Amino acid sequence: MVRPQMGDAPKGGPSEASGSTSDLPGNTRARYPDRQDDREETTTSADVVCVGEALWDLSTSPGTSLDDATQLSLTPGGGAVNVALTLAQLGLRAGLVASVGDDPVGHALVAHLSRRGVDVSRVRAVKSTRTGLVFLTHAPPRAVAYRAVLEEALALRDALPHAFGASVVHFSGLLPSRACLLALERAARQAQREGALVTIDANLRPRLWAGDALGRADPRRLFAAASVLKVSEDDLRLLGVSDPRDLAPLLRPEAIVVATFGAAETRALGPFGEVRAGGPALAVASTFGAGDAFVAGLLSVLAREGRTALQDRAAIERAIQRGNEVARTSLLEKSSGVK
Repeated sequence: MVRPQMGDAPKGGPSEASGSTSDLPGNTRARYPDRQDDREETTTSADVVCVGEALWDLSTSPGTSLDDATQLSLTPGGGAVNVALTLAQLGLRAGLVASVGDDPVGHALVAHLSRRGVDVSRVRAVKSTRTGLVFLTHAPPRAVAYRAVLEEALALRDALPHAFGASVVHFSGLLPSRACLLALERAARQAQREGALVTIDANLRPRLWAGDALGRADPRRLFAAASVLKVSEDDLRLLGVSDPRDLAPLLRPEAIVVATFGAAETRALGPFGEVRAGGPALAVASTFGAGDAFVAGLLSVLAREGRTALQDRAAIERAIQRGNEVARTSLLEKSSGVK
């Protein structure tokens, strides 16, 4: 059963429609087979491969509540999708590992991402799940998600490739499924063996991680595989810590933590010491998507500068500055409606 979830970050539900994938442009079906035993490992190299959710966001116009809306804009959503799209826009080779429903809603999402420059060869269409939908309103900022979270998590687990072929492998939108998190941990170790930087955006949305979810499916095991762990102030609160330094025992000695505190501050801690910078301060009605835009800007620098950047204070300062620039641009675009 798909349960509506009101919540914190845009992620989301179902369509009863069904149809043939042969209608997709460019033979998209061949790039994301619907059975696991049909998958072929891609040899395509990428700067960054993003692993996580692929959803549709349906947004009201600025200043309009969902009750009053007469039309909705349709845009791709989910943390991994947002980061991949922004990286492609910044000129990097970005790929996506995700699952979508084997239905017209999912096929349209994959075709849209492909047209916008994201490598979708690692995306899998699954008959047993549905493509998530999230309704976003900006008066006040609110997200109502229609998702089959458990089915999505298991479908993502089965979509993970045996090889990534990327300089950076980024994990985002962690779901409260122990089986999925264990599979993500194995995938992160595989990316490490390939020599990739492993970056993780915790993005622990309180609605999904309420109750005993944190104890049953502990995401902190995955953190140990990170070269870079990005957390927000909300993530820290949910993890029961107040300072990003408290996460150091969970990480490898050479790993860094990047913590964002909204528009107030961004902090990075690692072998170079600590870097502090102001956040992308703007007076806007909604900050949806700003965190993903920040991550894309950060990764755009790390992907180009490589592993040595993790030891270089100046490189981390550049990465944070770029992240804030991209987040600011994203917020301005969304508030004005102009790309």
